[in-house]
Amino acid sequence: MISAYLHHRYSLFRHHRPVSRYIVKCASALFTLLISGCGLLTTTPEQKPVKFSDLEGWSQEQAIGVRPALLNSCQRLNRSVLTEKSPWGSYQQWQSLCKELVQTPDRQLKAFFEQNFVPVRLSPQDRGLFTAYYSPVIPGNVTPSEEYSVPLLKLPHDLVKVRLADFGLSGQGLVGRVEKGFLKPYGSRAEIDQQTPKDSDVLLWLNSTVDKFFLQVQGSGNIELPDGKIIHVGYAGNNGHNYVAIGKILKQKGELEDVSMQTIQTWLEQNPDQKEWLLTQNPRYIFFSFSDEGAITAQGVPANSRRTLAVDPSYIPLGLPVWLDTRLTATGEKFQQMMVAQDTGSAIKGPARGDIYMGFGKDAALLAGPQQEPGKLYVLIPR
Repeated sequence: MISAYLHHRYSLFRHHRPVSRYIVKCASALFTLLISGCGLLTTTPEQKPVKFSDLEGWSQEQAIGVRPALLNSCQRLNRSVLTEKSPWGSYQQWQSLCKELVQTPDRQLKAFFEQNFVPVRLSPQDRGLFTAYYSPVIPGNVTPSEEYSVPLLKLPHDLVKVRLADFGLSGQGLVGRVEKGFLKPYGSRAEIDQQTPKDSDVLLWLNSTVDKFFLQVQGSGNIELPDGKIIHVGYAGNNGHNYVAIGKILKQKGELEDVSMQTIQTWLEQNPDQKEWLLTQNPRYIFFSFSDEGAITAQGVPANSRRTLAVDPSYIPLGLPVWLDTRLTATGEKFQQMMVAQDTGSAIKGPARGDIYMGFGKDAALLAGPQQEPGKLYVLIPR
């Protein structure tokens, strides 16, 4: 679930993302609430309807470019969120619009959106904050060796998820393990890393603990085998612990001024004796499974470069088209794009908060790492 509260600002290390996964947010020292990939709408933010002509950069090309991602999301809309009383349109409305979207020729797509939707700016008084994430490509192997000795773990058999509703309680779930008949919190990152896993518990073997940590921050990625073959891996679950941003820790200690993936990597390279200490400051641990796609979102659809946006699903239902108006920190250029709210992240909280999926590889990493800009976010609502 390229789903997921990753992401404060220096994107890659203030969050945890999103990408194919259920997201678990700490509700107490012992337990965490499990938030489903689809998310439950709990708050309607302040809204300001505008015209499409108010969206700087809106064009036929934007309408055409977003169609593939939006059609993927059409198949996964949440009927329990898009009710008849929903301010975002009903499930039936969206199904009708999705069918029309399939049949509309490219030359008429701009008109299709303008005739059927109203852009609504969320929290117009809020400057917003827009970060970014990507899918890394890191070296690995299917068998352990002296070079490849870092295990990338599967979802453990003893990890238990509990639906509180089954017990007449509010909230969406707990995560832990059963010990002597009692449900207790699952082990932290440090505790898991101290154990020697069985071969059957290991999905793949990597050659760097730092690469594994970055992969866990992103929530999905691509493993390049020695023969050049690429294997996609995606989020399978987590240990239920709160995410802690190691970039924030370094900044608080005065080790870094500008926090980004690149500056953290450099710090780790220059301070190898403190690497283990820093990484274990984040107790959250992500488990993986093989994936047919490169990056799967919280909505369960493939992530699309520069078209997938991670949002707070308590404010914005997953699957809705959105217009984002911000800038790219790395280049300074305007980023005005029609996107789809398809993912979540552990630090993505609030109505005017988003995380842009930049794609995979080094170029995407260079854009995602420093991304931290204010901006405006609009949701397209059926007329």
